[in-house]
Amino acid sequence: MYGVVGSGWFGDINAEKTREMFDNVDADEIEIHVNSNGGDAFEGIAICNYLRNHKAHVTVFVDGIAASAASLIAMGADKVVMPSNTTMMVHRASTYAYGNADSLEKQAKMLRDVDDALIQSYRNRFNGEFFELEALLDNETYMTAEKAKSFGLCDEIVDSIDNGVEDKKGEVTEESDPTPSATPENEDKRAINAERASNFMNSLLKTIK
Repeated sequence: MYGVVGSGWFGDINAEKTREMFDNVDADEIEIHVNSNGGDAFEGIAICNYLRNHKAHVTVFVDGIAASAASLIAMGADKVVMPSNTTMMVHRASTYAYGNADSLEKQAKMLRDVDDALIQSYRNRFNGEFFELEALLDNETYMTAEKAKSFGLCDEIVDSIDNGVEDKKGEVTEESDPTPSATPENEDKRAINAERASNFMNSLLKTIK
């Protein structure tokens, strides 16, 4: 699940697509990879509830970031896995509003109701105190994998990079030599990249003239 959470033309991830994708899955295990800055809270909640009630054991892997509505999707999983270099972000509901005092007050009331729904979505996993969860939402908190795990929002932290790049006490092994070998394939790639860079600079200079 990569992109914007939302329905309509601008949404990459939504509840309808999720149902279509997983309704007929007859597997014991489902793995979902998430990288999203969020979007529509209602779509996030709907996906969260759908995954929570799916008969399969659902594991969500955070590949980069699970922010806002995307973090709600993760809350629907039976297991949340985050590499040590990924992020989860939670915050209170927000929206764009226009109108008179009465209509803006209605919008504010609606946002508070959505906040209550968000809190319930996180509380199924959150292992801290209620005031701690509220503080995280108030401050639009970006959490490392370690911090998310400390609050119960993540179950397992894995390294995205093989730690075998270094041997004893930081000694670099022969296999981990970062210098690419001078093979014909690498030489061709270098030539192609150099030509692309040259063409880009020439087109840029023409634009400036």
